[in-house]
Amino acid sequence: MVTIEAERPPDRLANIAERAEVVLVDFDGPICRLFGSKAAPRVAADLRQLILSRGVVLPDELRDGNDPLELFRATAVFAPELVGVVGAALEAAEVEAAASAETTIGAFDMVAACLATGRPLAIVSNNSAAAIDAYLGRRDRARYFAAVVGRGEHPDLLKPNPAPVVQALQALKVAPDAAVLVGDSATDVAAARAAGVACVGYANKPGKAERLAAAGADAIVTDMTDLAGVLARTRRPVSQLPWVDSGGGPLIAVPTSALGEWTGASMDDGDSWGDYDRACQVDGYIGVLDVGADQALVLADEPASTTYLPDRRIFVRWIYANSEAEVVRLVPRALKIADWKDAGTWTTSGPAQLFDSGYTGDGLEHTTHLTVDVAAGTYLIRTASVQPDRRTALVLVQLVEQTQPVGVAEQVRTGP
Repeated sequence: MVTIEAERPPDRLANIAERAEVVLVDFDGPICRLFGSKAAPRVAADLRQLILSRGVVLPDELRDGNDPLELFRATAVFAPELVGVVGAALEAAEVEAAASAETTIGAFDMVAACLATGRPLAIVSNNSAAAIDAYLGRRDRARYFAAVVGRGEHPDLLKPNPAPVVQALQALKVAPDAAVLVGDSATDVAAARAAGVACVGYANKPGKAERLAAAGADAIVTDMTDLAGVLARTRRPVSQLPWVDSGGGPLIAVPTSALGEWTGASMDDGDSWGDYDRACQVDGYIGVLDVGADQALVLADEPASTTYLPDRRIFVRWIYANSEAEVVRLVPRALKIADWKDAGTWTTSGPAQLFDSGYTGDGLEHTTHLTVDVAAGTYLIRTASVQPDRRTALVLVQLVEQTQPVGVAEQVRTGP
């Protein structure tokens, strides 16, 4: 009997996660439950009936199986002329199932942990790419994955063949020893080992932990949330830029001279959250509020991580992206394609501090903040929502020094 604790020390998972620069993940199991307990046998029965209708006699060992993928794999041996027909029928069934597939608890906690620590993700699956796309498209989740490697036309290239894993490594341009594969079957483990990739087994059913350990999994988890926690604690990237986050509300840039006037989420009047309530009432991407004798700039609409590029006087708001490195790389392209919209003006007495509007201006030691280095004056505010590639979305807020009438300032050209 395999003793999982003895074979897999508690820190083994952390060691694997620490080395992993990218995460490859199987689809059916770690991400979602594609076929329910009753659906898989039904699909297998439909495929058997399809094969029989073509005049092919099924081998004895395939007459009662409940695994559609195993039946498809075997078709290449006993009826190679039906591989295309059976594959198409299986894909149609998978796409139909994807419309209602249940997401695995903790799956997107794991995805979020990868994105937060700068690890690109790829799905590597024996299911069809069409089914994976159908599932991810339900909630616009395709943007989280740098690559999707689904089932090809040749059953002999399915996992445990390492070909899909190697294809994902090539797509992510990473060496095998810098990747980890998360899978829930012995075929996942075998494919990972053959490709030289570490494998974390996801034991989502009784008895599976022992089977995955016997197959050679390097570490085993029974809950994807646990894996997310380990990934979140390891390989924290050093930020290239300072970023400010909020607890869910707007960010605000308050001139340094007026910081003491900003009261944040105060309950002094009993009926509102004070200055924070004013910030929350700003519509759209941007707005200005009076703070004492000065004006504050409110970055509203999205509680997105935000940085400021002083050389361009531009706030960059990270809506979604694979990593900070991708955001930095794509900013020049975003500026080139931005469709700028006027959003009023901001008058400031000089440099400001950007922070979560729920905090008081004189309590910045309790929250992240950054300096918005601008000279005193009035600035035309321009905003743009930009997708420089299909996996990255940014909101840009530009301050154009208003040394001429607004209509002329609008013509100021920006670029990298």
